Amino acid sequence: MENVQVMEFRHLRQLIHLVIIPFVKYCPADLWQVWLGNLLQPLFVHCQQALHYSWSSLLHEGRAKVPDSIGNLSGSELKAEVMEEKLLRDLTREVCSVLWALASPGLNSGLPSLEQLGPSNRMDSLKNLESFASSSLTGFLMLHVGTALPALRISVEVFSWTDSDAMTKVIPFCGALIHLAVASNQAELRQFVAKDLFSSISQGLSVESNSVMSAELVGLCREIYVYLSDRDPAPRQVLLSLPHIKQEDLLAFDDSLSKTASPKEQNQHMRSLLLLATGNKLRALAAQKTTNVITNVTTRNRSSMAHNGIAEEDGEIGLATLSST
Repeated sequence: MENVQVMEFRHLRQLIHLVIIPFVKYCPADLWQVWLGNLLQPLFVHCQQALHYSWSSLLHEGRAKVPDSIGNLSGSELKAEVMEEKLLRDLTREVCSVLWALASPGLNSGLPSLEQLGPSNRMDSLKNLESFASSSLTGFLMLHVGTALPALRISVEVFSWTDSDAMTKVIPFCGALIHLAVASNQAELRQFVAKDLFSSISQGLSVESNSVMSAELVGLCREIYVYLSDRDPAPRQVLLSLPHIKQEDLLAFDDSLSKTASPKEQNQHMRSLLLLATGNKLRALAAQKTTNVITNVTTRNRSSMAHNGIAEEDGEIGLATLSST
């Protein structure tokens, strides 16, 4: 791992795929400290810096800057640009696969479900983060700030990267972070989830390519708001910072949530509020809405055709506070 900083993206991706992920999946809990502590810190520190640099270059300059030697592509600059972007996306997805593995249910059996905790979880019933370290790999990771910080940075930055596959892989990790924040008494983790993660997820809904997982993103926003807004002001502050929301809109939203315990109905209320608060500017939700409208029209047309006997032809941080602990 001491040479990870000089590896090309394609080689780093293979190291993660063939070595790191199997270690994460199969390492016994009593060896997490010995093995995963030494493997994950240099990996996350380097990958966060490298991915941030390359994605910033791609999104702002139109070309991913990767350390790989592309070789002779017959003098075609376009081919080089395409190859660089592919290398960046492949590594991004592999790094996010590590976060996905860290959050797998089998390695986090000690995390209670949100339904078990309840939205009005009392402060005196919360546990120390250390109590989850032996039964939750995500909890173990959060105890090691040098490893946790770059992992948390990746988890919030990925929502602005235009790669829905990578974003899909990081969603379970975000879900595990929310569970930990709700169940534990660590203020820094709660503040990160309630502010940084909530803000990043909601901003991720403005990326049209994230429409394929928009329902899951809305669900994460709902979980953060329902289970943490009574203990932290950040979720309300994030929503009130959006351009088209008014205080009475948020009060009406709270009232709607209080009248139903159904996650599905609460998700619908959250989706409607986010659209209202942004002036329908969340392209991931707008893209999904357009698809639904088209589907509904098609369904209605088919029903009408069948009713009329007409035959039918077959025919997508508080990071600073954490670092100080």
